[in-house]
Amino acid sequence: MDINTLYGILAAFGLSMVIMFFQSLKRKKSWKGTVTKIEKIEDEDGDGFSDIHYKIYYRTDTGKKGKVDLPDSLYESTFPNLQVDSKLIKVAGKDYPELLN
Repeated sequence: MDINTLYGILAAFGLSMVIMFFQSLKRKKSWKGTVTKIEKIEDEDGDGFSDIHYKIYYRTDTGKKGKVDLPDSLYESTFPNLQVDSKLIKVAGKDYPELLN
C-alpha cells in the first residue's frame, strides 16, 4: 500500500467521523415549531427514473429557522396530512420530528 492510498483512507475515515459527530448533535436537539413551507423535489437521472424527496421548512417556537429533508416513502408514511402551519415536535434522540395533533 502506498502513502497516497493510506492518506486517502485516513481522510475518508476522518470525514466520516466528522459527519457522525454532527449527526449526533442534531439527534440530541429538541424543539417545537410550525411548518412554514413544504417543497416537493423531483430529481431525474439519465435513465428516466426520478427520485422524489420533500423539504419541510419550519420555524421553532424560539424563532429559529430550519428544514428537514425526507425521502418520499418516509414523508408519505410519517406526515400524510402535513400542511403549512402544522405543528411539529422534535424529541431528543429521534432522527425526525413528529406531527403534533
